Parts: sequence; C-alpha cells; structure tokens
Amino acid sequence: MGKIVLYTNVKGGVGKTTLCGIFATNLANIGRNVAVVDADLQQSLFRHRKRDLQHNPDASLPWEIETFWGRTTEEVTQIMSKLKQLPYDIIIDCPGNLVDPNLKVIYSCADIAVVPIHYDSDTLDATQMFCEVFKAHFGAKIFFVPNGIVSVEERREHLQQERDKAIEQLKAYGTITPRIKRSVVIGDYNTLFPLTTYQRNAVKYAFEPVINELQKGGAE
Repeated sequence: MGKIVLYTNVKGGVGKTTLCGIFATNLANIGRNVAVVDADLQQSLFRHRKRDLQHNPDASLPWEIETFWGRTTEEVTQIMSKLKQLPYDIIIDCPGNLVDPNLKVIYSCADIAVVPIHYDSDTLDATQMFCEVFKAHFGAKIFFVPNGIVSVEERREHLQQERDKAIEQLKAYGTITPRIKRSVVIGDYNTLFPLTTYQRNAVKYAFEPVINELQKGGAE
C-alpha cells in the first residue's frame, strides 16, 4: 500500500501548497506512484494545474489531482477509506485552519504530516499550537520543513537564539528537516513538467527524510 502524506499548518504564507505540488512531482520523477488531493478551500493547487493545462493541453500528467471541494464529511470519509487501499502515495494539501469539518477524517487517515515553517515568532508560535492539538489526537509522523529561509537572517544572533529555542520545542513533536532557502526557482514550478536541476537541488535535502520514511514500506 501507499502512504498518505499531508501538507499542513494553520499558519498561512509558509509555502504549504507550493511544496505540496513540488513534492508530488519529485516523487513522480523518482518513479513512485503518486496522486494528489486538494482539500484546501482556496483550491490553489487544483487551479494551478488547470492553468498549466491551459498553456500545455497536450502534456502528460505526472500525477492526477482531485478536489474535496463541495464534498460532505460522509463523502470524504468514504473517499479516504478507498485512498488508503491504493498502491499510491496520496499527497493532500490541507486547509490552513482547524475548523474545516473534514479535517478530522483526513488527519486520522494520515501516515505522515509535513509542516512547512518560517523562522519568525508568529509562525513558530502558531505551529507549536497546531502541533499540540494534532499530536494529542492523531498518529501521523511529523516533519517540519523550514521553507523560504534567507541566509543572512540565519546569522543574526538575536534571531538565531529565538529560532533555536523554538526549534528545540518543535523537536518534541517531530523531525526538523534541512532548510529550503528562499529562491525564485521554487515559486516558478509547473505541475506538469519534471523538476529542473535547480529545483531538485533546492528541495533535495529537505525532502530526503520524508522520502526515506515513505520508502520504509509503501508504493513502488
């Protein structure tokens, strides 16, 4: 069986949807069977795919994408049950909140939760609050991905002390992956095309721990 991987956080602006799409393409590029579900109310990833297809209507699809838009909780429950039986890695872009009525169903089915973060205090505080709730009720293994990190900010002593303290707190909930630096190549991705060399290099070390977890037993 494949595994269900969430891209989730209650803090907006951390690159959740972008990394979700890039991760799915990365899995497809290394030969894994993968499908994507856009469960976010904004439907950003679903709409991104539609725009890409408008410009490249004959392109082959590296991964299919479905949406939970308009689905009842009963319907989502049935779909998630079926998805868990498929020989695919199912990647889900989750809503950026904790009030969506379908979240409990989605979270309870997940094997892995990837939580993109920034190093600012607001993001780290919100992420810690989110993880307290998530960890208390659900069993998915958590990976925190520092994303859009500016190198010069990492060297500022007062910021580094705050960051290190927050990261130590997050380690109680999951694994901190290597960072993804802020880069134009991340935002300039296409859901239809293989990752460029620059894009692969940008996300390689951050995605590696998550892929290793998938490969412990899942879709081939």
